[in-house]
Amino acid sequence: MIDTGVSNQFFNDPQSLGFPSWLEPKLNLDKMELLTAMDNYLEEENLKLKGVFLSHLHFDHISGISAIDKQVPVYVGRGETKEKYFLYAAFRGAVDTMLEGRPPLQEWTAEYVDIFGDGSLFAIHTPGHTAGSTAYFVNTTEGPLLLTGDATHTAWGWNHGVEPGGFSTDREGSHDSLHKLIQLVNENPEIKVQPGHQSL
Repeated sequence: MIDTGVSNQFFNDPQSLGFPSWLEPKLNLDKMELLTAMDNYLEEENLKLKGVFLSHLHFDHISGISAIDKQVPVYVGRGETKEKYFLYAAFRGAVDTMLEGRPPLQEWTAEYVDIFGDGSLFAIHTPGHTAGSTAYFVNTTEGPLLLTGDATHTAWGWNHGVEPGGFSTDREGSHDSLHKLIQLVNENPEIKVQPGHQSL
């Protein structure tokens, strides 16, 4: 599983996962619509996960993790577990609560990692939005697919080469990482692209 969607627990009671009550209205959580909760998806598809690959540790990418068995290993990008940035302080407690009781996070060790050793799935280090931000390249049965994580949030961002901006640890690094992905796709136009928060 790449990133975790949203669990029923987070949707119904984010405070039970350490999410500060004062942040809920600022992020309009009361307006969030849940199409399919991670719990329901895993049950409907009868999936027994063997690993979770995170693009980064922001709460909106891990808010489904409470639906995933705590023994399932979780993988993050190089340097992600040591990330320190003042804008993330409000979310740190929630992230720690969501990850509590799980095995230590495992970090990818290189810029490009052939995860299964067969060319089917690659982790690509894309630091900037966070220190360990990671994109994933998947050779699917329907063709190659690039999941950008938050190297860019939207279709407009991808099409105009715009990274997330101020809510990033390293804006220059964020710019460089996004343009590395854009170059990959320009050189291989058969690759379909999925930005972090909106479909192309």
